[in-house]
Amino acid sequence: MKKFYTIIILILSTCVCAHDKTHWVEIGDGTYDYGFDFPYKIKLYVPFGVRDIPDIKEGLFPMKFELSWLLFDSSQKGVQDLFANQIKDNYLDKESHKLSEIVIGYFLKKLPTVKKHDSWTFTYYPDEGTKLYIDEKMIHHLVGAELNRALVQSWLNKNPALTANLFNRLIKLQR
Repeated sequence: MKKFYTIIILILSTCVCAHDKTHWVEIGDGTYDYGFDFPYKIKLYVPFGVRDIPDIKEGLFPMKFELSWLLFDSSQKGVQDLFANQIKDNYLDKESHKLSEIVIGYFLKKLPTVKKHDSWTFTYYPDEGTKLYIDEKMIHHLVGAELNRALVQSWLNKNPALTANLFNRLIKLQR
């Protein structure tokens, strides 16, 4: 029985460590726009060897988004409003959004104020959800398939120019 538990612990610890060893490759970057504001630059990373754009857009592969906040400081309320709208606009329907409001609220409460050049990292794994890191410290773990889908889609399908910039490296490879 001790051997069984030892094997299970070893397998689980290997699974947890596998995410830390992901070899990320930057495939593109762009500037996110919110009306006439450009709050942050964004970089998209995928694991080495991932090249299928439609599958990436559907969230079938791990992804990492690095946000570098641009030339303004923003209050916690301003950051919360930005992400609340960003998520709401990308839900499949209003009913799904309404059902997820509590989870969204927990996420929004964790968002801090932003200063010029702050760096945030969102790491997405299909089976785990999205983790937000600020200064390499985990701030929040987003769970819920629809919430994660809405957040990822808010970046990958924001507008054609941003989408093309984020997939720039893969688009060049497919030519």
